[in-house]
Amino acid sequence: MSFFDTYGNNGDIVSQVLSDVLLIQSAISEKVGNYIHNMATFVGGLIVGLLNCWQIALLTLATGPLIVAAGGISNIFLHRLAENIQDAYSEAASIGEQAISYIRTLYAFTNETLAKYSYATSLQATLRYGILISLVQGIGLGFTYGLAICSCALQLWVGRHLIHRGKADGGEVVVALFSVILSGLGLNQAATNFYSFDQGRIAAYRLYEMISRSTSSTNQEGTTLPQVQGNIEFRNVYFSYLSRPEIPILSGFFLTVPARKTVALVGRNGSGKSSIIPLMERFYDPTLGEVLLDGENIKNLKVEWLRSQIGLVTQEPALLSLSIRENIAYGRSATFDQIEEAAKTAHAHGFISSLEKGYETQVGRAGLALTDEQKIKISIARAVLSNPSILLLDEVTGGLDFEAEKAVQEALDVLMLGRSTIIIARRLCLIKNADYIAVMEEGHLVEMGTHDELLNLDGLYAELLRCEEATKLPKRMPTKNSREHKSLQSEDALVSQYFQESSSPKMAKSPSLQRTHGMLQFWRSDANRNSHDSPKDLSPPSEQTMDNGIPMVAIETERTPSIKRQNSFEMKLPDLPKVDVHPIQRQSSKNSEPDSPISPLLTSDPKNERSHSQTFSRPQSEQDDTSSERSELDEVQHQKPPSFWRLATLSIAEWPYALLGTIGAAIFGSFNPLLAYTIALIVSAYYQIEIRDMRHEVNRWCLFIVGMGVITVLVNWLQHFYFGIMGEKMTERIRRMMFSAMLRNEVGWFDKDENNADTLSMRLANDATFVRAAFSNRLSIFIQDTAAVSVALLIGMLLGWRVALVALATLPVLVISAIAQKLWLAGFSKGIQEMHRKASLVLEDAVRNIYTVVAFCAGDKIMELYRLHLGKILKQSLVQGLAIGFGFGLSQFLLFACNALLLWYTAISVDRQRLTIATGLKEYILFSFASFALVEPFGLAPYILKRRKSLTSVFEIIDREPKIDPDDTTGLKPPNVYGSIEFKSVDFSYPVRPDILVLSNFNLKVSGGQTLAVVGVSGSGKSTIISLIERFYDPVSGQVLLDGRDLKSFNLRWLRSHMGLIQQDPVIFSTTIRENIIYARHIATEAEIKEAARIANAHHFISSLPHGYDTHVGMRGVDLTPGQKQRIAIARVVLKNAPILLLDEASSAIESESSRVVQEALDTLVMGNKTTILIAHRAAMMKHVDNIVVLNGGRIVEQGTHDSLMDQNGLYVRLMQPHFGKGLRQHRLV
Repeated sequence: MSFFDTYGNNGDIVSQVLSDVLLIQSAISEKVGNYIHNMATFVGGLIVGLLNCWQIALLTLATGPLIVAAGGISNIFLHRLAENIQDAYSEAASIGEQAISYIRTLYAFTNETLAKYSYATSLQATLRYGILISLVQGIGLGFTYGLAICSCALQLWVGRHLIHRGKADGGEVVVALFSVILSGLGLNQAATNFYSFDQGRIAAYRLYEMISRSTSSTNQEGTTLPQVQGNIEFRNVYFSYLSRPEIPILSGFFLTVPARKTVALVGRNGSGKSSIIPLMERFYDPTLGEVLLDGENIKNLKVEWLRSQIGLVTQEPALLSLSIRENIAYGRSATFDQIEEAAKTAHAHGFISSLEKGYETQVGRAGLALTDEQKIKISIARAVLSNPSILLLDEVTGGLDFEAEKAVQEALDVLMLGRSTIIIARRLCLIKNADYIAVMEEGHLVEMGTHDELLNLDGLYAELLRCEEATKLPKRMPTKNSREHKSLQSEDALVSQYFQESSSPKMAKSPSLQRTHGMLQFWRSDANRNSHDSPKDLSPPSEQTMDNGIPMVAIETERTPSIKRQNSFEMKLPDLPKVDVHPIQRQSSKNSEPDSPISPLLTSDPKNERSHSQTFSRPQSEQDDTSSERSELDEVQHQKPPSFWRLATLSIAEWPYALLGTIGAAIFGSFNPLLAYTIALIVSAYYQIEIRDMRHEVNRWCLFIVGMGVITVLVNWLQHFYFGIMGEKMTERIRRMMFSAMLRNEVGWFDKDENNADTLSMRLANDATFVRAAFSNRLSIFIQDTAAVSVALLIGMLLGWRVALVALATLPVLVISAIAQKLWLAGFSKGIQEMHRKASLVLEDAVRNIYTVVAFCAGDKIMELYRLHLGKILKQSLVQGLAIGFGFGLSQFLLFACNALLLWYTAISVDRQRLTIATGLKEYILFSFASFALVEPFGLAPYILKRRKSLTSVFEIIDREPKIDPDDTTGLKPPNVYGSIEFKSVDFSYPVRPDILVLSNFNLKVSGGQTLAVVGVSGSGKSTIISLIERFYDPVSGQVLLDGRDLKSFNLRWLRSHMGLIQQDPVIFSTTIRENIIYARHIATEAEIKEAARIANAHHFISSLPHGYDTHVGMRGVDLTPGQKQRIAIARVVLKNAPILLLDEASSAIESESSRVVQEALDTLVMGNKTTILIAHRAAMMKHVDNIVVLNGGRIVEQGTHDSLMDQNGLYVRLMQPHFGKGLRQHRLV
């Protein structure tokens, strides 16, 4: 497994391998054919040239290096600039990908404008490099073409001398000239394949190195035991991962697991407990020491046999993109009855049978999405089927809700009977009934015994257990109603006791958390409200008095001014081209005092406890656009490709550049027929047809050609530089338009498979360049070739209209020939990329879940599936290769046939004296040259047709009307926010699953300042409540009200600015910790940032980092622990100071020790007397919240306080049952 530690097991290695395979395929398939074809042209042309006139042939070869040098030098600069532009765009791509990946966080903190500006700013470097590329390309092509034309003039001039001296005739000179020119073109085309050969060689080296690396460590030798008792022993084991050899994981570790006993391993983060499973499975071998099974070192056992004796069940089970039946079998030979029996034992048969296709239902990334509970049950069934002697459980139920955890635990209890079991536990409440508990610290075993024995020992285990229990005892006092008044003295005592007993030294010392008598009096007065009153019965309080009539002046001296909340974009934007990025006028802010008696980050407006008019209000935008009524139907999926004029309007601002580029393209295009005509005149002069002084004529026309070569440098620079500027600005504008349009869409749009973060990021990167290629680049070539064809026809008509019409008649045949040739040159592999993508899914699934694949010896099954896909690709490639090869041969035949027809008709015209020999020669050479320009625009048709989908998708995104429009400025922005929330008869289903009703006739009321906990079984609709309040989605029917008004009536960004959202998996952006915290408010002072971090219990660990608040955290916060990421997310919400808090399972996936610190931060956060809705899996705050609602099937089935719900002995009680109590699971929710 050290191989995957080195190369990674996140799917990137598969992408790299498949990319390398395609590079090798390209290098040894069509590129080989192209190379042989072009080299034959080179050799054949050179031989013909040398045989006809070796002097001209050698002269042409001598001038070739100059032309190649001009192109080579420009290519060197272009290659470096291309690397720079990729690096420059990578920053913009990172900003775009993070914004789309974390779209809920972006919307929740109303930072769309910041994301748009950051993306637009980062694109400026890409724009500058793109313009430099256009400049270098124009100069490089200008000198290349100019030198080639001048070289042609030199050879024609030398040819005149050879003819004059009788060393050659005109025909030999012309044949030698054109033969060597064609030979040089062949060599140039052959050279383009060298890059592919080099890439293929490098890819092959990487693959062979990987193959030798992986096979060298494979050893299938070893013995087997006749019978497995299940005695496991770790004897003096030292271990460190090969990717991090300097970090010891286990140091002198001893552990004995008796046969058929259950041993649970516990310990702090980094104690080494997670390394036990990979050592037992022999994913790794110990550095020193030995692991024994029934007294035999497992190194001496056959690896596959050893793994077949072990059953592994993890928290994140691996499902391949196969049927449920094949996922349970997982490479083993088993009958359907055996599979069904295993599913029944794992309590999975019920939900599998309810599916339409039952056990044949496809799952994984390419099939049905299962819940975590269902995945784990399938994983347990897989382990049951293997009938192992040893069972390894890695925190199986850690991320499940109460009911799902109970159901899974029942299945595990059956599986554990009579088997040696090792449990890696992070929540100690689950392993109290284990036979033995082993406590680890820094790679050592420090304690071992039963639960009671370890408690009596009062060591590390007892300390860890106390930390976990502490998270279940929140210190926040509930909001009281009029019947629950207590004396002021008792409140003083309670709060004083809270701050004295706080286990966080930061919280106890922070002066901002010390509440004064005046604040307590204010808090108490606020408690006089009936927490169940409807918001309609409560009018917003006046600005002069509190709700209970106490004058505001009485306590104003005790309070510090609140921080005025502003948008994340205070600064005036620089003068960038504006696309859906409106500058907004902002109010000035007052800085808070960090040493105030109570942190303003936890309080409301100083003038009015229920008013957030100044703290949270946003000024109206200068623009007041009325919103039009939208249809409920989604956007039309199959739009027509955009018209040429639609593309032209995107570049209308760059018309001066387009004009200069057009002049250059037209002049350069007209040089094609003019050069051909001039060469025809010189050939006529060679034979002294209709002229007397050959020397004078040839010299004159050679000088004319040299002049064309010099002008070519200038006009190529004009064409490519100015069309390049237009194209780069167009690309940058389309990317900004697409990104702005994406950030206007509702969350439901991002839920669709085709709109995932990877796909949209790829669209931003590629589709805009496709639009540029289809318009700007092709417009340049179209103008150039149109000028060439127009001038050729004009000259041809003046010389002889009959031949011109014949040449024109061959146009359709030449077009077909060009299209067929372009399709062939596109390569054999293009049509089978989708098949390769499907085949790659098999490997990606296997690599992402490599530990499970290896543990269950399913490698042969994976290879069998992959061979099946590769066989289909091979058959398709053979058929496609034959068809394209035939098409290319036909295209070549048509090209030569048309040329022969034109020559034949020209000869007939001369024979019938319709044309003179000189005129016929001019017409033939003229149209032979022009035929290339004649068909080139049509040769581009395959590219444009292939990119029609990209063109369409760009404007589908730009033109889409969102169902929830954040730019609608007509919404309400009330001056006061009380915080009362109500659901009225709400029905809701997610847009991607409209047939599944998540909430049904749902009614719920939360009074202002109240704390509500929402619990329920998996899939009952808990998290949906938060999504509806944030207005990520709108209900199918019914209403969600804030202070008695429908959420749809409010300005969307204003609404979200009044809500603070904390998610279970917090979003940490790839920037500094400081930037992550001020994401909520970008003008926060240093004191406010640190105050928010102190309240979130984050200041201590941030200050201990080498760079403190300026420490850069990686993509998705990989450098931080879950608890640290959660505390930064809490600090962000503290800084936002929103009157409504939405906590979505904020500490359920964090280990006990970290969870305690996070829970303290959450307790402090909700003490600010805000409306709080807590979606919970754990019992951490249940006993002290104001109200609890229990959901099942999208409805509220129970409601009340913790004590009243316990008295009901209903679903809430069953959800709160101990998680690992054996024999206490008679109740199941059906």
